[in-house]
Amino acid sequence: MKLIFIVLPGLFLVLGLILAAMSLTASYRRRASMRGWVEVLATVTGNLHGKDGHGSNGRNRFAPSFEFYDAAGKRWLGQSDIYGPDQEIIGTAIPVRYNPANPAESTRPGSVVAKGRMATGLILVIFGALGITMFASLLW
Repeated sequence: MKLIFIVLPGLFLVLGLILAAMSLTASYRRRASMRGWVEVLATVTGNLHGKDGHGSNGRNRFAPSFEFYDAAGKRWLGQSDIYGPDQEIIGTAIPVRYNPANPAESTRPGSVVAKGRMATGLILVIFGALGITMFASLLW
């Protein structure tokens, strides 16, 4: 019966680690897929207004549209897939990464982490670790 006081917090700890790992996996996958891409400065041409996915909190989010020039000097237009809380000022320079094999594939550099999933995972890890520590010290 006493073992349940160790196993239950242990399950919280494991679940929290799984959620945190799932949150970071998307970021590492994105970074790996963009390995070898070239970073250039692009000029902001506009902002797309919207929400950043099904998990959005409903606030206004913005993704910049931009133009950049590849290594051959050809002009390309792009749209960021990373939304932010603020609009970019039109005409300013922002960093952009593009695929040299296909410059139509371009985006802003940055990591995408599911913040809600990460926060939930870290909270579960903390509660699990504290629970194991507290109950283990009481049982032995």
